[in-house]
Amino acid sequence: MVSDARICGGDICNVGRSYREASVWVAFLLVLLTGLSVPARPQQAVLAGNIGSASNVGSAVDVGSAGETGLSTDAVGSTHFVAVHGRRAVVMGYPAKGLEIWGYPFQILSEYQIGFRTRGSTAEADGRTLLRSVRYERDAVTRTYVGADFLVRERIFVPLDDAAAAIEYQIEGTRALDVVVHFQPVVDLMWPAAVGGQYTRWLESGPGYQITEPEHGISAVVGSAEAVAHDDTLNSTIHAETKLSFTIRPIKAAHGAPKATVYVVLNTAQPVDPAAAMHELAKRMTEKEAEAKAHYAALENASLRLHTPDEAVNSAVTWAENALDQAWVCNPKIGCGIVAGYGPSRDARRPQYAWYFAGDGLIATNALISAGEYGRAKEELEFIAKYQEPTTGMIWHELSQSAGYIDWSKYPYMYVHVDISFDYLSTVARYVASSGDKAFATDHWPSLLKAYRYCRSLIRDADHLPHIPIDKEGGDEQARPGDDLSLSAGWLAASAGFEELAKVTGQRQLAEEAHMQNQLTRRAIPAHYWDTQQRFWIDGHTQAGVPIASRRRGPSTLIEQHVFTAQQEETLLDQLAGADFQTDWGLREVAGSSADYDPYSYGRGSVTAPSTTGAAVTFWKEHRPAIGNAIWREVLRWNTLDAPGHIHEVLAGNFYHEQAESVPEQTWSSAGMLDAMVRGMLGLEIHGDRNFTELAPHLPPEWDRVSVEHVRLPESTLSLVLRQSMHDVDLEIRNDGKATKLLFEPEIPLGARLLEAKFEARVVPAETEIFAEDEHAKLTLDIPAGVSHCHLEFKGGVAIIVPAHELHVGDASTGVKLTNLRLQGRTLVLEADVHAQREATFLLRTPWKITALEGAVAVALSDTLYKITVFRNAAAAATGYTHSRATLRFAAE
Repeated sequence: MVSDARICGGDICNVGRSYREASVWVAFLLVLLTGLSVPARPQQAVLAGNIGSASNVGSAVDVGSAGETGLSTDAVGSTHFVAVHGRRAVVMGYPAKGLEIWGYPFQILSEYQIGFRTRGSTAEADGRTLLRSVRYERDAVTRTYVGADFLVRERIFVPLDDAAAAIEYQIEGTRALDVVVHFQPVVDLMWPAAVGGQYTRWLESGPGYQITEPEHGISAVVGSAEAVAHDDTLNSTIHAETKLSFTIRPIKAAHGAPKATVYVVLNTAQPVDPAAAMHELAKRMTEKEAEAKAHYAALENASLRLHTPDEAVNSAVTWAENALDQAWVCNPKIGCGIVAGYGPSRDARRPQYAWYFAGDGLIATNALISAGEYGRAKEELEFIAKYQEPTTGMIWHELSQSAGYIDWSKYPYMYVHVDISFDYLSTVARYVASSGDKAFATDHWPSLLKAYRYCRSLIRDADHLPHIPIDKEGGDEQARPGDDLSLSAGWLAASAGFEELAKVTGQRQLAEEAHMQNQLTRRAIPAHYWDTQQRFWIDGHTQAGVPIASRRRGPSTLIEQHVFTAQQEETLLDQLAGADFQTDWGLREVAGSSADYDPYSYGRGSVTAPSTTGAAVTFWKEHRPAIGNAIWREVLRWNTLDAPGHIHEVLAGNFYHEQAESVPEQTWSSAGMLDAMVRGMLGLEIHGDRNFTELAPHLPPEWDRVSVEHVRLPESTLSLVLRQSMHDVDLEIRNDGKATKLLFEPEIPLGARLLEAKFEARVVPAETEIFAEDEHAKLTLDIPAGVSHCHLEFKGGVAIIVPAHELHVGDASTGVKLTNLRLQGRTLVLEADVHAQREATFLLRTPWKITALEGAVAVALSDTLYKITVFRNAAAAATGYTHSRATLRFAAE
């Protein structure tokens, strides 16, 4: 028995069970997933209830105090992006450059900035130097400026369905204040198109500036009823300034502070009185704002709703759903679809990513399916199918919003990526299976068959693998290989998906053909894509057939398809979990040890959110939950890195900051976070076509409760409340609809003994599935209408928690990386990559008593909680990470 650390040579230490020490570790457990270290006086933080609002250290973002969905930040430097979205317009930008305003597909103006002038003074205070805080809400953004004796609130609002914006200024202070508005008139098309001949004039009837492009009959007005002065539009050889300015004077209403509003309206049909359009918008602003609030309330009631003990997680999931909704853009000539994201214009690239990519749209569609937003998922799939190449069946890659004004076929962007056609088939198959909308497959069968035939045309009978034509691209735009592993993985998913679609539509012969093709490729992949020397997969081959083995992270979904041997898959997972790939903020595209690694390159070492969240899903599904939780949590940090509630495109591979090319609001990043949370951590898969749901959660051990609402099947909607402890799991199910089936596979502590399973107080049969790093109970339940309960009891077992640490912009990766975990009887083996500059600490929760350790020291924090610190290899400290192993032995029951 171990009763004193000194007796055991310092391997195990018992600490006092005082209230103060218990409070320290309660606080530690509550904030593990948010990237915090334990505060200096954590017991006070617990008593004050500050855990939720303190969960974003380093980002200055307050999750808890800004309301149910609002986010506020005092970090308002030049690198914090702002965007307010509608379906037909957007206002966005960084403070240093100013805002740009779009009425799709035209940029109305750029470099919108403000200054303040005290009434009677000639000096103007630059608003950029006075900006102090930003509050982000779903329908608007409010920026607050603080001067010496005044405060100004700027509320930016974009109506849902108008190519317009309204920016309201509310003044608080002791002296009268004017607001000076500066902007650059544009009215030009989105990249890569352009128009010429714009001219600007002042309209007294506005009052405001009218910007006109006569060839296409386009005009815009920028003005305010409170305007009191304006610049003349001079035609001068000396006057070089092209920006325009006007002054607005806020008017004090009967109640409240003085206010003034700037309106921006785009008119795409002539003849239109621009001043009348501005006045009409002003008259209907109350109606427009109510419409936006009602829309977001309806979105919340329609999509999956999740609540966990971690407010940072709740906020991230809610805002990911908002981001997907805000990516829905309607173009008057092209239609409505999901754009790739939002970022500022860069020279002639106007703007960054607010145009359509089918591949990004398919990633977003998968997240919409996970969120139960089947209607929007269907609309996006129909939008993608609308522009399918009619002859070859190829699915398009890129569609600028200006394509309706130019001959887009002359640009080399539309039909260039062969991989999108593969993804189209697998995504449609998932949509049909989840939603139960079999009619979609029937109605779109010609499109699906053409896409399948196109994919099939790329498969060579000699090796049963897809090959990329010399004039096309796969997923790797830089290397441009002849074949690549990701494309072969895509063909596996596409052929399996098409097989199911063919069955749904009664095409038995095509289903059999797709199945045969799938099996041939499954057998071909291991032979063509395994590097025995590196014990890692091969990226692909050049057009000449030379292997490309640069240690790219590869398609982690291929591991879930179990194409390689079990030993090869374990080797891959061990390496992907290690510090060669994993940083404290996500998964590198190329291993740090690779000769091709470049931490600042977009595709040669940067960290992407979809790759990271996709890897987390793989680790969860392959029953390595401690690693999956740690990896997914790394992307959770991104939610407050720049624009709160939205996620960057890519980060650098060596230090925690955005990569130079990264777009601040990337749709696929938000989609990946949401999809991973639902399919991975919750293990929630809907089979609407079979009236069947799978729930296989891998909840962090420190969470005691999770609730999920709006789980939608064709004829029922489920709400789930899952509670867990060291001894039991309880599931409450509310079924608002017809009876359905549920496969319930909750994780229980590794090594636990299942004692009993009950459903509605009746003992029901259940089995246990045991894996090296994970254990599950498994039972199938018939869920009636109304409320029902399932309760599981078990005894013993262990659970590992990988603590996060505080991370600031510019930090290098130093966190411990758990790579492998094995329990054999009462012996637990931990393997991890450990950094020389940081203590390698895990938390172990178990009722078992530790009797011996090797390679680590343990501190008993309570009767059931240990802090495990793995020894570091001091001799290799200069190299950063080294691999360590710890063995723990427990007493028998």
